[in-house]
Amino acid sequence: MIISVDHGNKAIKTPHFQFTSGIVVSETMPGFKNDYLAWNGKYYTLTEQRISYLRDKTEDLRFYALTLFAIAYELQYAKVPETLDPIDVTLLVGLPPAHYSQLHTKFEQYFLRRHEAVDFEFNGKYYSIRIKKVYSYPQAFAAAVTQYSALKAHKTAYIIDIGGFTIDVLKLRNGQPDLSMVESFEKGVITLYNSITSQCNAQYARLLEDSDIDEVICNQQTILPGEVQRLIRTMAAEFLNEFYNFLRERGIDVTTSKCVFAGGGSLLLRTMIERGGKVAFPIFIEDIHANAVGYELLYQSEVATNG
Repeated sequence: MIISVDHGNKAIKTPHFQFTSGIVVSETMPGFKNDYLAWNGKYYTLTEQRISYLRDKTEDLRFYALTLFAIAYELQYAKVPETLDPIDVTLLVGLPPAHYSQLHTKFEQYFLRRHEAVDFEFNGKYYSIRIKKVYSYPQAFAAAVTQYSALKAHKTAYIIDIGGFTIDVLKLRNGQPDLSMVESFEKGVITLYNSITSQCNAQYARLLEDSDIDEVICNQQTILPGEVQRLIRTMAAEFLNEFYNFLRERGIDVTTSKCVFAGGGSLLLRTMIERGGKVAFPIFIEDIHANAVGYELLYQSEVATNG
């Protein structure tokens, strides 16, 4: 079975599911009716409190446990019955483009675990899997692949994938990567959340969660007072302007370039990007699952080419 997982710093995505990259580990079964996973002698539940940024996600087992959740959701989506006979899984994953060459081998080995069978319980159902193969791909480019038919018509375009902690920028020529511009900057929306939370606490003695900030940026109903809302919008606009200037220093002028935005951060800030008037030709990849879907497309292309 082929399962594709996009390991974001803010959220885990598969082609069909999305959940926050946060996990709680305990010795006993949780008392609340949340999704849980029992593995390796411990119980795991998901939480909206995301894990602090890890450049190398193989430092501990938390992202492995999150991956088991992703696999379990996809097994249930495919209506795979519970079984103690190992299901062979080909796992497709991704990394920021600029980190890819350095980390991809270690990241792949992290999931292979010597091809051992992994037994776990998910919400009372028992599964056994064996990750037989792992293939990794560059994020951002994977998202672009989902729009390849449209992007190949443009001589030059920039994929800008605004994620949780990184912003990945990849130059395309006629839909193909141009390695003269492959960058991953640690300037994602988590840095914006942290700045807003710190400033709001300093000015108004209020502690905000990410969801509070999301409500204001997305113009959703909120209980926050007007001055806090204005602070959030002002800082979000400054965040974008600073990023545009940052790109310009690296030879990318968003006022003249074809910019294709991907990732959850891009969708969160979409209205501000469009109304800001700084980006001349913004295109948005609207599917939050685009990287995970792109991994599958890249894998299928490799199989078709190489067997």
